[in-house]
Amino acid sequence: MTKSRLWNRLGFRGKVVFAMSAIVIPILFVMATYSYNYSKKLYESKMEEELSLENELVVQEIYTLLNSKSEITKQLGELEEVRELLESSVERETVKNSPIYQQVNQFMTRVQEDNENVGLVWMAFLEENFLIADHGYVTDDAYDIPKRPWTAKANAAEGLSYSDLYIDYSTKKLTVSIIYPVESAGNRLGYFGLDMHLDSIPALMGPYETKDNKYILLTETGQTLYDADNLWNDFENFVLTEDEMELVKTSEGNYYVEMRELDGTGWRMFSYAPEKTVTQPLADFGKSIGLSWIIAAIMILISLSWLLRYMLKDLPNIVKHVRQMEQGNLGTKMGIKRQDEIGEIAQSIEQMGELLNAQVEEIDYQARFDSLTNLPNRFSIERELSSWIEESKESNQMITVAFIDLDHFKQINDSKGHAYGDELLVQVAQRIKELLPENSSFGRFGGDEFIVLIRAKREKFPAVRATLTALHESFSKVFYLNDHPFFVTPSIGVSLYPTDAKSCEQLLINADTALYKAKAAGRNRILFFNYEMKEAFEKQHMMEQGLHEAIKHNHFNLVYQPQFNLKTGRTESLEALLRWRHPEWGMISPAEFIPVAEESGNIKEIGDWVLETAIREIKSIHQEYVHISAVAINVSALQLRETYFVHRLKTLLRKYQVNPGLIEIEITESIFIEGGEEVLETLKEIRGMGISIALDDFGTGYSSLNYLRILPINRVKIDRSFVQKMENDTRVQAIIKSVIDLSHNLGFNIVAEGVETQKQLSLLKSMNADVIQGFYGSKPLNWTQLHEFLKEPQTL
Repeated sequence: MTKSRLWNRLGFRGKVVFAMSAIVIPILFVMATYSYNYSKKLYESKMEEELSLENELVVQEIYTLLNSKSEITKQLGELEEVRELLESSVERETVKNSPIYQQVNQFMTRVQEDNENVGLVWMAFLEENFLIADHGYVTDDAYDIPKRPWTAKANAAEGLSYSDLYIDYSTKKLTVSIIYPVESAGNRLGYFGLDMHLDSIPALMGPYETKDNKYILLTETGQTLYDADNLWNDFENFVLTEDEMELVKTSEGNYYVEMRELDGTGWRMFSYAPEKTVTQPLADFGKSIGLSWIIAAIMILISLSWLLRYMLKDLPNIVKHVRQMEQGNLGTKMGIKRQDEIGEIAQSIEQMGELLNAQVEEIDYQARFDSLTNLPNRFSIERELSSWIEESKESNQMITVAFIDLDHFKQINDSKGHAYGDELLVQVAQRIKELLPENSSFGRFGGDEFIVLIRAKREKFPAVRATLTALHESFSKVFYLNDHPFFVTPSIGVSLYPTDAKSCEQLLINADTALYKAKAAGRNRILFFNYEMKEAFEKQHMMEQGLHEAIKHNHFNLVYQPQFNLKTGRTESLEALLRWRHPEWGMISPAEFIPVAEESGNIKEIGDWVLETAIREIKSIHQEYVHISAVAINVSALQLRETYFVHRLKTLLRKYQVNPGLIEIEITESIFIEGGEEVLETLKEIRGMGISIALDDFGTGYSSLNYLRILPINRVKIDRSFVQKMENDTRVQAIIKSVIDLSHNLGFNIVAEGVETQKQLSLLKSMNADVIQGFYGSKPLNWTQLHEFLKEPQTL
């Protein structure tokens, strides 16, 4: 909280300086850190170069020493006298009697005396198992060559070799031997060797060591030849790469270490220097860097503060002007004439004020008016209606609210495009506006829906009704869209204040309800709201909610009505019929809920349930009653228009392993009217699967003989309304007879629905109908009743 108050008290310049401090100081810190690390790398690089150079000198010195001694050993080992002595098979007791021995002993003694760092020059006889050395030395009988520390390594080597560190047999000193094998005709006779005592190595390496640079020398097997500070135990656990300096952290401190191998020997030399040889100079350098960057940061911030003070001198005027703009004063000028960015900001703010002023006016207009027709929009109309209601509470005025909706407007948009639709809306708005009286208001409520408000005294209501009639009749005059004539009809729903409602919201709801009823009644008409409409609307709404619950809780079931073959008199097929038993309302007729389901879109889900249930149950029925050849399933236009319908049908047939020939799909002519060619292709695909198709309710609605030619059907079902009238109406009998004959000529079977009397049955038999269905044969049966019915052969 304290930090927030402090920040709020800072002026813009202080905040910028503070913010820049937060930027500059970390940047300077990063730069200083980078400089320090870069310098550290330079110091380490320098240290590596120095160690490498000094190491090279020491390695060369050791290598020169070993190489010279190795060369001496090799030359002596290759002397003819040495080989002759070894081949003479002399024994330890008699070797000194050999003339060749005297020569060999002389030059071994001379070599030992003439070369520094040489402890012993010797020659080993493998077969006789003894050794001779300079100054006439011969080993005693306790000496055993195979047990000597250097023997195994010498035996394994094909040429010159270096022994590990061992205690010499005669001198008892730590010794390293350079050994050369003496061979003849492929046989190894013995060895010629030269010993170097360990105490000679410090004398060799000591001069190169300094306070900050020390060495460790190891044999090939890791034995320590030289380690003045005894640090090898701390280094030996680290893996070091040859010729690369690495920082090794030990309990004694941190050291830069470099490792070298001595070619041909397997020996390794480690040089090391304390880390402080690098860090101490860096510490002094870091202090100077830190001080320099701190001074630089302070100078930068002081300069920045002064510069900001000069640059931002006009900022208070800009802030004052912006606050005036907040209060709605968008047109004032600041009088700042600067040419820099501050001046541009001031000019931009002034221009922004002008633009905002224009936009506020535009937004205010858009908030109240429709952009296409320039009529008041829904918000304005609702506000005006609310205002009229308040003014009319204490008067004898009546307010008329009329919703006007264009019939089939969507078809114009879909077929001609939205440009045509927009132009039609503009012309409609103009035509209505011209017919309205003075005491009215007119607006666009959205889409193709307009609203008219008319205010008049109660005794003037007939004139209001006449105005609405004139509005409706005005649509009989043609509209021209891009020189093309168009006719459109309106549906109008009307509610009245205070008769139908006393609130703005309820008046609009009631007018919309009346509009809905006008459309449902066939469109192109005016309907005034009444409470029967409201009850019907609420009932439909309740029905929709009930359908949702029925789907959710599975309140539906199927019943089956038998269909009888008139030639055999026996049941040959069934029609699956949907039933809904509501837990509170009881049994609801399909004639009531199917239209609601179709309008609300629930018919798709309900139809899918009916399809699956009927397919699943027909398999069980056919397996038990093989004479039942098919079950008829009613399918709506909405189902057939779904792209997944055929796939769903195939999936269910596979799932329940049902023969497609057991299924009959019942459709009405309205399917073709609503779905067109797309539905026709779907029906052809279904027919191709082996499923039969029946044309239901023939003789009602949109019946056309042309459908018998177009639709891929197997059976025609004559509607029950015809069958019910045929007993006493010869014209109906003639129509039914004609339909039966025509269907037979086209290869279709005929099913007569709604047969309830013996006379109807006799007439249909005489007309050669194929199948009848109705209460005369059987009412629709539930699952249990159906099985009881089919157990005993039934005949008409």
